Amino acid sequence: MSWEPVPFSAEPGEGPVTWGQLHMWHPMLRYGAGFATLSLRQVLPLPEPGVAPADCLAAIRRLVETHQSLRTRFADRSGGVRQSVAGEGAHLVEVYEAGGHVSDGAFAAAAERRARKLAAEPFRHSHEWPARFGLVCRGGRVRAVAVVCSHVAFDAGAADLVGADLLRILGGRPAAPGRVWQPLDQAAYERSERGRREDARAMRHWRARLAEVPDTAPRPPYDPPAAPPIQQWWLTSNALAAASVDVAARTRTSSSAVLLTVAATALSAIRGRRTVPLKLITGNRFAEPRQRLAASTAQDGLMVFERADVGLDDAVRDVYRRSTSGYMRAQYDPDSLTALTRELDAARRHPLDLTGYFNDARLSHEWDIPGGPRARSERGPAFVRGYDSNDMTFCLVLAQQGRDCQVSLLADTRRLPADRIPRLLSGLESLLCTAARGDVALSTVPGALGLSDL
Repeated sequence: MSWEPVPFSAEPGEGPVTWGQLHMWHPMLRYGAGFATLSLRQVLPLPEPGVAPADCLAAIRRLVETHQSLRTRFADRSGGVRQSVAGEGAHLVEVYEAGGHVSDGAFAAAAERRARKLAAEPFRHSHEWPARFGLVCRGGRVRAVAVVCSHVAFDAGAADLVGADLLRILGGRPAAPGRVWQPLDQAAYERSERGRREDARAMRHWRARLAEVPDTAPRPPYDPPAAPPIQQWWLTSNALAAASVDVAARTRTSSSAVLLTVAATALSAIRGRRTVPLKLITGNRFAEPRQRLAASTAQDGLMVFERADVGLDDAVRDVYRRSTSGYMRAQYDPDSLTALTRELDAARRHPLDLTGYFNDARLSHEWDIPGGPRARSERGPAFVRGYDSNDMTFCLVLAQQGRDCQVSLLADTRRLPADRIPRLLSGLESLLCTAARGDVALSTVPGALGLSDL
């Protein structure tokens, strides 16, 4: 293994961070070294016969010179968090030789190990570039590139854009026409008159929706909680995914709206409240120029769910309408939302509980369902990891892992007993497979998820 310097030269700049970057800055400070688990890791396989290391290093140089985020450092100063874009500098790129005669499977495993190694340490944003690169070679040719991005500087969409852009450069394909929208451009827009109007519209939406949340005492916590108290499980099930698509087609909505409706119903049952707020992790890439912005734009949207005496189909249609509004009002100054929630909490007996989340993390926004029989999960839910602390007490996540469709649930066992987390995921699969054949009453959903006796 060796480290190769990749010098770059581009236009420098300095300014405030974007709202999306600030949105992740505060969690980074809370979690400390644990924030490294949120770094965005990907392995980009290269086709035969691979690429010469020198050519790959040259492509990384072009990539870094194109996107400001790859040559930015961050600092928290008296006037707020700032970003400084370097005009001159160098990335150190790891070059690792896996061996000329390793099998394809062994090589893929080696590339994943290198990516995990690059992601193991937290980023030191004040004096480190927020991206790391590693070349994984076989027989002296680069056959894969590992890319790790800080979640302060990038979200999943931005990391995917960086990876796709690197593959485009290596493939000799031209860039899309037009100027690349940069983080400093986005930060300037957000502080313009138009940006402040967007912030104000978002705050009006949050204020109106949060006014719908009843001022009621929370349920007492379960004691003792599991150790660690916050646990994440996932279920791999292409049958669940296909069933959600069937329900979406029948209701003329989306599979995301179907899973969001069930998640909101589950949260309502867990909290013992008919009306609950749910944060929607939102990419904010609906239109140009943000679609080509290699920086974090993701923030939280808001939907307030009211469990009604209707069928699941009607509930999905209602959630589809409500969530669309929430997704469209998810770009704002995080400090504005902090001020608003403090104001609202000061007028309530019980603070707002905004710890329930839904995250559709599929970049294509639809399942890639393999052909053939729609088999249910053979393994059932699997434990992923535990957390000592988290700002989420409930989060349902949709993900695509290769050809596998996955749903994961993170829950605080002081709110939901640990044994109910895998039961909920198994029940979700059964429920949707039943709902794919015809509408079911929304009142039956908590029971199907194992939550009716909470």
